Amino acid sequence: MPASSASPALPGLFVLSGLVASTAQAAPVPSPDTAESQLRAINHRFLHAGIDASGDLIEALTHADFLCTQADGTWLPRERFVAQVRRQPPLPGARSEDLRVRLFGRVALVHGVVAVRGQDDHATTLRYTDTYLWRGTAWQLVSAQDTTLQLGAATALVTGTAPTHAPRQRHDPTGDDPSVLHALNDHYVKAFREADVAWYDAHLAADYLIVQGDGSFHDRATALTRFALPRFATTMTSFPVDKVQVRRFDDVALIHAENAYELKDGRKGISRYTDIWHKQAGRWLCIAAHITPHQAPAMQPSARPSSPGRARSRASG
Repeated sequence: MPASSASPALPGLFVLSGLVASTAQAAPVPSPDTAESQLRAINHRFLHAGIDASGDLIEALTHADFLCTQADGTWLPRERFVAQVRRQPPLPGARSEDLRVRLFGRVALVHGVVAVRGQDDHATTLRYTDTYLWRGTAWQLVSAQDTTLQLGAATALVTGTAPTHAPRQRHDPTGDDPSVLHALNDHYVKAFREADVAWYDAHLAADYLIVQGDGSFHDRATALTRFALPRFATTMTSFPVDKVQVRRFDDVALIHAENAYELKDGRKGISRYTDIWHKQAGRWLCIAAHITPHQAPAMQPSARPSSPGRARSRASG
């Protein structure tokens, strides 16, 4: 979502008046076809909306526990997000592509790409993931995340063939759901460090999709191929997980966290991610992940070589 007029926004901000009525009688989740039509209408409405000075539309659309991860990795809670949207200018020439709606009970995921042209005429393309909750009378946005599509990154979904690997004995964590979800988050990161593709194969749902840090969109098979690579061992000295937030909506849980990693060449960076889990037949399986760089890898001031008579400059990150 935009932090300023120079930062393009993610679709899914505004909603047609007929979808936000709070006085209507509570209704069950719409049929898949109806739900998809409603969510596509919300998405389309934003692209052609101007400033929402009153904030009525965005306040009706956003859940009280809403969280936005902007394209620069900044986390915005609902209050700051609503204030921002109230002064948001129209997005001339904006268009949405590759829109995908996925339903999991009362929760819906909307994936897409939006190309916008800012006031400086600079074009930016964002890959986004919006998460909605059906509240009985309307859809409300509980999470939104952007990642800038970098030059050369594929716009279309990247598909492939999963790698072969030795089978893994399944040992799921036990306990209440919050404990299990925190443990699964720790195991997810541990599996990355160890290139444990078998763990991912056992815990990623068949329809798992991931937005990588360059904005590219990958299916389960290509994600497993990437997870099988020993990227931590070959390129990193640390990859911690921190600032973990777990939010649950029915049988779907969103885990937000950050990795402040360090590369072997001394550069440091920060990524923020959202992993989305769905409880299926008593097991939590990851159905989606979205990664957004918060700080590009850069040399820290103390790591820069010094030159006689020349002061060290601060790292841009």
